[in-house]
Amino acid sequence: MTNRAIDDSRSLLTLGRVDSVRVQVGYRASPDEQVDRQYLLDLSVPEPDGGGGEDVLDERGILAALEPVLYAGADARRHYSLHQHRWHTSWGASPGALEIGLLVNTGPRTTTVSEASYAGVSRAFRDVMEVVGQPERTPISRESAVQRTRRAAATAYAVDPDALSLRAEEHHAADNSWTLTLRSTAGDEYDVVAGFVEGYAGSVSVRHAHRIEASDSLGPE
Repeated sequence: MTNRAIDDSRSLLTLGRVDSVRVQVGYRASPDEQVDRQYLLDLSVPEPDGGGGEDVLDERGILAALEPVLYAGADARRHYSLHQHRWHTSWGASPGALEIGLLVNTGPRTTTVSEASYAGVSRAFRDVMEVVGQPERTPISRESAVQRTRRAAATAYAVDPDALSLRAEEHHAADNSWTLTLRSTAGDEYDVVAGFVEGYAGSVSVRHAHRIEASDSLGPE
């Protein structure tokens, strides 16, 4: 049997370099329960110096930056599940993407856990941005905020973004962020913040609120 060296430059199947990264962190009480809060970060990977096609993304550095989110208000590391998916297309600009998903089990939901998760993910995402490359901070328009929050809720909870109605909105101009409340046709509500990490548009937090039950009863006269 003869071993043949593989010439990567002539390979028909290749993952290429990573052009974009999506990180998603979710918190749930237990593996059997629905995630009640999720955070998403979308980043473009800068071209390497010299314009070569090599992949210079530090994937281990990204995971190391995310490790603090495992604590979420606790002294010991919480249990988690982690998955990583990488894909590449052969048409157009031939983009390559890396997706990292992390689910953390927190036990009973409390205000302390919720606040700690928000603060911890904010710090971790800032560190991830340092690893991948600092993105440009641009103003977030209302139209962009609505589109981003709908897409984020749809990604986090597998709902139809076009079926989400806007119930409330608040613009935080000083922070370059927007807080929107979206409702699905089933009555689920999502409190979504676009730009929650230093006003960067690609950072979005999504909190799944309790379902709003509709009632036809007018109560006693």
